[in-house]
Amino acid sequence: MGSSILKSNATGFTLIEIIAVLVILSTIAALAIPKFIDLDENAKGRAIEAGISELNGRESLIWADIKVSPTGWQDDATLFATMDTDLGTANYVWIVGPTAAGGRLSFQSGSPVDLIRTPSTSIGPAKWSRM
Repeated sequence: MGSSILKSNATGFTLIEIIAVLVILSTIAALAIPKFIDLDENAKGRAIEAGISELNGRESLIWADIKVSPTGWQDDATLFATMDTDLGTANYVWIVGPTAAGGRLSFQSGSPVDLIRTPSTSIGPAKWSRM
């Protein structure tokens, strides 16, 4: 009797199910990969912002120390000369400067950022910011 018997309890994935899963995975990958590529550069940019905040904090502390000292505030050059601008040579590198006018700072061989420093006065400390 040459009749073939079809198995009705066959298990497995159909070709359409496999293609649907591949389409979903490629869509997820297409959305996620650009975010991971930019992640490193974004982190370095935020580290530069943290370095700028650190410089501003140091400026404020030195300005306050000089302000309450017996000699009082003299000039911006005196304040800048006493400030420690080393943010940690393992991560932060000054490409240019630092000077009383600013400098160029890089974090872990990332893109260098130009910084500007407004001079301190008798009524307020200097301020570091991006150019």
